[in-house]
Amino acid sequence: MSENQSVSRRLSFLDRYLMVWIFLSMISGMLIVYLYPGIVLILDKMSVGTTNILIVIGLILMMYPPLAKVRHEKLPEVFSNIKVLLLSLIMNWIIGPVVMFLLAIILLPDIQ
Repeated sequence: MSENQSVSRRLSFLDRYLMVWIFLSMISGMLIVYLYPGIVLILDKMSVGTTNILIVIGLILMMYPPLAKVRHEKLPEVFSNIKVLLLSLIMNWIIGPVVMFLLAIILLPDIQ
């Protein structure tokens, strides 16, 4: 067995066919816009300034797991403990940013 075959076997199904999923997504997007041209107006309404919210959500969902080294097989275990999950979300998305904002106000009063 060659080196490439062993690496390919260790990849998950999604990772092994990533190029296929990317092309299928692009083709699907072009097909949807071609078949339903009015969807462009709906998608434009989902923007803040020049930033499309759907693209932001997609990028976060796509980039966060590899950066956080998420072990997908452990997700059911994580979501089974709602208290810990909610505490983690509150700490990371509410308390953390508020503390950082307050520190910025305290330590950087001359920067506006």
